[in-house]
Amino acid sequence: MNGDDQTFPRTARLLCAFDYTAVFETCDLRAGSKHALLLTIPNPSHSRLGLIIAKKNVRLAVQRNRIKRVAREFFRSTSLKHPRDIVLLAKRDLAELDNQQLRVLFSTLWQKIDRAQKQTNHQ
Repeated sequence: MNGDDQTFPRTARLLCAFDYTAVFETCDLRAGSKHALLLTIPNPSHSRLGLIIAKKNVRLAVQRNRIKRVAREFFRSTSLKHPRDIVLLAKRDLAELDNQQLRVLFSTLWQKIDRAQKQTNHQ
């Protein structure tokens, strides 16, 4: 397996506070569950992911890093039809999920965003 295609480049990440603020202030699509919330806005060039996993909600660094790793992997391997800036906001019980449950959760949230995006495009 070539390591080059397994990377998560800086161009695929929300890097500064301004990027996160833009998503929070102008969010047009949301998908939520009891464990996490996805907020998105359109991006004309390419999709980018931002992660907010507070120590208050996920106590152990090992758990926070695991959640980030699974989220990045899911984002890298799955794409939306139209590019968007996406923020994943972790809620309290997210650390209780194992990796497979995290993938299922992210897939469900992704599908909600995809459906909502299709509905807004048809209107």
